[in-house]
Amino acid sequence: MKVLVVYGSRLGATRGIAERIAARLEASGLDAALEAAEQVAELPACDAFVIGSGIYGQHWMKEAAALVRRNRAALSKSPVWLFSSGPVGRWASGHDPVEPKEVAGLRAAVGAKDHRVFAGALDRSSIDESNLSTIERFVTRKFMPEGDYRDWGRIDAWADGIARDLNRLRPS
Repeated sequence: MKVLVVYGSRLGATRGIAERIAARLEASGLDAALEAAEQVAELPACDAFVIGSGIYGQHWMKEAAALVRRNRAALSKSPVWLFSSGPVGRWASGHDPVEPKEVAGLRAAVGAKDHRVFAGALDRSSIDESNLSTIERFVTRKFMPEGDYRDWGRIDAWADGIARDLNRLRPS
């Protein structure tokens, strides 16, 4: 089975999660490909999709949300899982994750099997080379705590669950 893992990432943390998910799917015997949302004009033929985005201001990145909306007809015919990445610092633990504002609509549009919010990471050295706006750079530097808050065990468990679901769908 061919699975496309697509991500929207500005500072690299969401890309890292997508890479980890693709690696777990590959390790389970699935054919997993990885693409940045802004590089995907039209989805290739695949058996399943995992699509994720970094969260900025409680929203998915425009490129990732637009990809889902633009391809909703094709996505609704295949198994789809969605994930979000973003809470850091005290928001990464001790609080229930907040689903980005448009995710409920995206889930409904494509019949997604699941959506998860994973804690993110912030490496301040990645800010200068990013495409963050001036205001986003200021807020990120001033108010966002640096560190890697990603829970790799939780991410692995979720990816392994997707792999189990897809391997059950394989023809014998």
